[in-house]
Amino acid sequence: MTDLTKLTFDHDSWGRLTLTLDDGRTYAGIDPLRCFPLTDPEKLIALLDSEGHEILTLPDLDALSPQSRDVLKAELAARDFVPVIQRVISTTNPSPPCHWVVDTDRGRTRFQLESEDDVRKLGTHRVIVADSHGIRYSIPDVRRLDSHSQRIVQRLA
Repeated sequence: MTDLTKLTFDHDSWGRLTLTLDDGRTYAGIDPLRCFPLTDPEKLIALLDSEGHEILTLPDLDALSPQSRDVLKAELAARDFVPVIQRVISTTNPSPPCHWVVDTDRGRTRFQLESEDDVRKLGTHRVIVADSHGIRYSIPDVRRLDSHSQRIVQRLA
């Protein structure tokens, strides 16, 4: 069984969340996800690897060391702000690094995409895009985008 007090969270040189388990195994590109019930946001946090497979589920954030808890809480807070991309207006290059101009449910914005790893397919049609500042954008269903936007997203996802 994993000793939760010995888990460490950090960020690698690409800004991705890393997890080191008590046995020394390290995972990069960790996705922490709040499980249900969402009304108790500090309980049941699933930690997924970069492929979307569960590494472990934390029963309670209080089980972590104070430093690990602070890093994970900051990461979860950043993930709570997730604008939905409704249309890709333009990109500066067909592949990263490039700048995107998009329409979201919160208005038009532009951001830099650093690598193809920043566009991650979750399930059959859902995509998450992470910009160079770590802000995540959601595309709940790529099929609902216009054809121009679909081509851009599907080329990278």
